Amino acid sequence: MDNSKYKILVVDDVRENVQLVVAVLGKVGYQMVGAYDGLTAIRKSREESFDLILLDIMMPIMSGLDTCKYLKQNKKSASVPVIFLTASDDKQILTEAYNAGGVDYIKKPFFKEELIARVNSRLKLRDYEKNLENEVQMRTKEIADTQIQLMQVLGGISEGHSKETQQHVKRVSEFTYTLAKLYGIGDKEAKILQNAAFLHDIGKIAVRDNILHKDGVLDKSEFAEMKKHAQMGADMLSYSELPLFKAATIVCLHHHEKWDGSGYPNSLSGENIHIYGRIVALADVFDALSFKRTYKNAWAQEEVLKFIKDMSAKHFDPKLVDIFFDNIDEFLKIYDFHKEAFKTQKKLSKNKRGKILQWLFKEL
Repeated sequence: MDNSKYKILVVDDVRENVQLVVAVLGKVGYQMVGAYDGLTAIRKSREESFDLILLDIMMPIMSGLDTCKYLKQNKKSASVPVIFLTASDDKQILTEAYNAGGVDYIKKPFFKEELIARVNSRLKLRDYEKNLENEVQMRTKEIADTQIQLMQVLGGISEGHSKETQQHVKRVSEFTYTLAKLYGIGDKEAKILQNAAFLHDIGKIAVRDNILHKDGVLDKSEFAEMKKHAQMGADMLSYSELPLFKAATIVCLHHHEKWDGSGYPNSLSGENIHIYGRIVALADVFDALSFKRTYKNAWAQEEVLKFIKDMSAKHFDPKLVDIFFDNIDEFLKIYDFHKEAFKTQKKLSKNKRGKILQWLFKEL
């Protein structure tokens, strides 16, 4: 074990005790730092990172027990193991030491071999715990990434099934994240909502092809069936307890509700509509009107913005509409990026088709 990578703080009001411990452990390669009272130990633990703290119990002004309690309240030092140094055999004091956050104690006076062995064992255990924690974090991240990828794939399937561009769900998710952040939702939750937005129309998978693929306006009965996709999407996802899918369930169920109560599937109004649904509703409509769909051409940008403004407090949450227009440059930046990307993709596709035709004529 490479002892030089570990830094240990020794705290004792008797200088000779600190010097002895520093000498013994320093001789076997540990980085050693000394402190002669609890307040100094707390200050040093905030300024530096330690792998282990050796702490005397009986000290004036601030006891080792109180010092340990403060160390455990500080985020930086909370996970650092504390071994108490004590001359006491009092079981009550030792019980209080463990309750304060100590992991072990060494009886004074100690043998240097015992001190070295106990410190070595504790640091090996700390390394094992760190490695285990890192592995858990890595696995947790892998699971979260898998959830996100699954949502993107499923969202793309739902859009591809209706012959609409799979880029729609990507753009809606970006608009959703931006609007959520501007609304005041924290970054972690906003990212969950961003990924949940990929599945806002997953219920379309259950809608008949002749309705999804119809060119032109749906009649009354067809639209009635189309409207079922919001509830069906929520039903599909409601069995999962995963945070991303729980958020997506809310999005599916609420993103077609309208502020004035004229939406579906439950005719909710105002703040009875979940904020996730209100945000995705605005992001979805802005994108749907701005880009070509199977049943319509893209609207002019001025028409889109006028529609959104006119639908404030009717279709959309008026607060979200205000936020949208107060930060319109951010949304248009996303819009412009995808508009150019679409043109480039279309141009590349056209060139590719041309090369294929040239090759066919050459072969013929």
